[in-house]
Amino acid sequence: MAISRMIVVGLDGATFNLIKPWVAEGKLPTFARLLAEGAHAELRSTLPALTPPAWTSAATGKNPGKHNIYNFYKVSDGGTGKLPLTPSDLRSRRVWDIATAYGKRAGVVHLPLTYPPEHLDGGFVISGIMTPKGVDDYTFPAELRDELAANVVGYRFDVDADALKVGDVRAFRDDAFDLQRVQTAETLYLLDHKEWDLMWVMFHTLDKVQHFFWHFMDPSHPAHPGPTEFSDTIFQFHQLLDDCLAEILTRLDDDTGLLVMSDHGSGSIESYLLITNWLEEAGFLQMKDGASSSMKRALGGIGVEAYALVRALRRSGLGWLPKLVPQRLKSQVPMAKASFAQIAKNIDWSSTRVYCPSAPGSGLRVNLRGREAQGIVAPEDFERVCHEVRDALLELTDAATGRKVVRAVHLRHEIYHGAYVENGADLLVETTDPYCLIEGVGATSIVPTGQNDGERTGNHLRNGIFMLAGAAARRGATVPELDICDVAPTLLHLMGLPVQADMDGTVAAAALVEGYLDANPIRTDQLAPPPEMEQVDMSDQDRRAIEGMLEGLGYL
Repeated sequence: MAISRMIVVGLDGATFNLIKPWVAEGKLPTFARLLAEGAHAELRSTLPALTPPAWTSAATGKNPGKHNIYNFYKVSDGGTGKLPLTPSDLRSRRVWDIATAYGKRAGVVHLPLTYPPEHLDGGFVISGIMTPKGVDDYTFPAELRDELAANVVGYRFDVDADALKVGDVRAFRDDAFDLQRVQTAETLYLLDHKEWDLMWVMFHTLDKVQHFFWHFMDPSHPAHPGPTEFSDTIFQFHQLLDDCLAEILTRLDDDTGLLVMSDHGSGSIESYLLITNWLEEAGFLQMKDGASSSMKRALGGIGVEAYALVRALRRSGLGWLPKLVPQRLKSQVPMAKASFAQIAKNIDWSSTRVYCPSAPGSGLRVNLRGREAQGIVAPEDFERVCHEVRDALLELTDAATGRKVVRAVHLRHEIYHGAYVENGADLLVETTDPYCLIEGVGATSIVPTGQNDGERTGNHLRNGIFMLAGAAARRGATVPELDICDVAPTLLHLMGLPVQADMDGTVAAAALVEGYLDANPIRTDQLAPPPEMEQVDMSDQDRRAIEGMLEGLGYL
């Protein structure tokens, strides 16, 4: 039952809702093997179920209130701006830092918030998403960059989202598949040529494929176009991952444990809730000089829908044309994808009580006096305003379907705990399936998805996957739901290292073979907090590159 080392394979957005039916049909033999020979469970993600906080909670064993990562970015400029997060915003040790402190060698591949890459004694780091395009300092040690370039054909670390901006889903699909093949080759090279005790690799492209191809796969989706060349794209990508896992398994010996996991699950988006639009309609937010209302009237008067216009332009080969519209006009056009930067310029802050700087994180902020630059809500009125918004959102019904749009609204202290709770959003909104909250001002507050080529029709769901294989895993066991914070303590324990006392998660005992804990009792320890990293001085060029990537993928 002894385990000498662990490898974690992260599949961003993987869900048993897809994997298990395809396994049952005999189409994913490696996933089938892992289910039969190991233990598996649904893995409950963070709220929101978003890449940076979820992977960080998995790696730290802590909720965002302790590690300080809530989103892709943080609020700046007194609530009116956003800045991409960097490792310097992290306030907790991750499992590879802990393993290194106890003398283990760790390798970290493509995890979020790893640029610039940290120095790991005896280990290696290859940065992941949110690495600015075009930089050359994305590895530790530095010479690993050239080594990968020389040995992995076509090496790169992210998919190009530019094709989506013009609705070219074919080019995006081809690039995504090619990137997965490149990152598989990269992983196999590292397994064959590097020494490690803990290796954590994250394949993030599955999530992006599911975002943009869900309606092609799902006949029940309102935007399903019928059979096309893209109908099996998501399934084919799972086959590619199945083959990747098969190759990884050939490199592992009996003393190595394997954990295959995801940061969250995935499902359908049928409609967007344009939260800025709703906040205005509900009286919590005011636009300057009726900016949104005037545009709605103008468009209504000429009978033009922005979605239909953009779609028509793309079909006529003029999909690039909307990109030429000045930003000052884009901010007033009722398109669902208006960014917060565009919206913020048109908000009348003197009459706004609540706003949304962080739609991907489903987070609302109160325009609080003394905190926001132009705050108007008195501190003593904070909770009253929060409850007003919560009550109103819970009553929201889609007039077209009669369905409730919002499942729950939480105040941050109901979800998070720790020294950094105040840095989270004031309110967290959980939409019902299949709705998704985004920023925007539109002709209505609820708009259908799939109206444009290259628009997201797949969404994050909170339950991801946990599949443990190796000598310590309970064979063929279906384990009760685990929390994503359980990942880090489980990894530490399997490596023979003490679980950190300040972790929120616990060792996944039910996933371990009978008698394992008796033979290997759980130990605890507490390392000193990590020193605060020097604040990363990101250039305007790098910041714009990251923002462009996030915008292309629907996160900004």
